[in-house]
Amino acid sequence: MAEQVKMEEIDRISDLHDSILIHILSFLSTKEAIKTSVLSTRWRYLFDLLPNIDFDLEEDLCRKNIKSYSTDVIENYMCSVDKMLLFCNTTNVNKFGFKCWIRMIGSDRFNGWISAAVDRGVKHLDLSTSVLPSSTLPIFTCKTLVSLKLGKYFVLNVPKDVHLPNLKTLHLHSVGFLNDDSVKGLFSGCPHLEDMVTRKCDLGKIRNFHISHHLLKTLTIRYSYNSFQCWLWINAPNLTSLEYYDRLVAGYSMENLQSLTKAVINISACKTFRADATTIFKGICDVPSLVLSDTSLELLLRCEPLPVFANLIRLDLPCHLRFRYSNPLQKGLETLLSSLPALEKLEFYQEVLCSLPEEVPSCLLQKLKTIKITNFTDEKYCIGKAKYILKNGGVLEKLIIVTASHISVGKKWISKTLFASARESKPCFILII
Repeated sequence: MAEQVKMEEIDRISDLHDSILIHILSFLSTKEAIKTSVLSTRWRYLFDLLPNIDFDLEEDLCRKNIKSYSTDVIENYMCSVDKMLLFCNTTNVNKFGFKCWIRMIGSDRFNGWISAAVDRGVKHLDLSTSVLPSSTLPIFTCKTLVSLKLGKYFVLNVPKDVHLPNLKTLHLHSVGFLNDDSVKGLFSGCPHLEDMVTRKCDLGKIRNFHISHHLLKTLTIRYSYNSFQCWLWINAPNLTSLEYYDRLVAGYSMENLQSLTKAVINISACKTFRADATTIFKGICDVPSLVLSDTSLELLLRCEPLPVFANLIRLDLPCHLRFRYSNPLQKGLETLLSSLPALEKLEFYQEVLCSLPEEVPSCLLQKLKTIKITNFTDEKYCIGKAKYILKNGGVLEKLIIVTASHISVGKKWISKTLFASARESKPCFILII
């Protein structure tokens, strides 16, 4: 019996190798990992070996059901960050993440944390905070940085000597640029940048948002602020993916986008279209895959002459084509199809096809293999669109019909009508959902 008790008192977990214990600690939040230092002498400094340091004040307070931000709570939290970054002889840091939305942290203390992470060879920085740094962030000469994500009220004052030789990922959320030189300097100082995302960034202080980079592969621009007087310049010969969700800006320049394989263009609706979007569509006209919002499609149909998308294989139009802020146009998808000679896959809401073209588009006769029509109804004009496609789809392999939510009894009638319709492509499979 005595031997059994003695065996139960042995701390087998603490006898494990450091690497195993660190792996166990990695499943805890950084704040919780620090608390393990009181377990025993063996655990006292283990947290110091964690390669990933991640502090999220909001999440920690919610977990503890703390709704108020007292000075003591904030100071205790900041002391935990100090302990992790400033007072420990930690080896290299792989990631440092810090999220805090309240302005109770001094910029000097905040910059001290960043400097400590940089000094310890940080590779991934993820900072979202309301801290307003009084000077340039101490990150712009970090040779080890691979990923940089900045959010909430940073104003990027990029120094002339910026040099981030290993940075590949740059995500900016609610960030402002001090001037045009900050934008140019940022790109010139990141020779290996591959992925860039901007979201809700303030472009009010710049006139030219110049994105020029020879290695950039993916670019996402979402909902900029104060951009109506700004020009957007994109020059990226290796760009493969472009996602643009924004209002029209003062002007565009789109150059060297020959490597683009997919583009998503979602231009926000506005009361008047002050700028011409022709440059956008001409710049991406070689893309094989394209997604267009309703307003984007309207703007494309306004282009004169209409750009030809000679290499476009897939087109997705997740929209109803509601021309809400202008006189309705008497043309839709049927007009665009004449400019898509290589199209093989098409997805659209049935409203987008405003009329049936007298001259059958060449892509329907020779190229289109899969067509998906959404919001389909049992009305005569809608049935006529599907019949037209079946009659003229020379190589059509699959027609998918997604009926509108209010259609129930009409599904059987739709099925019976379409299955009895003439088909140019006999093997065509019809699926009604």
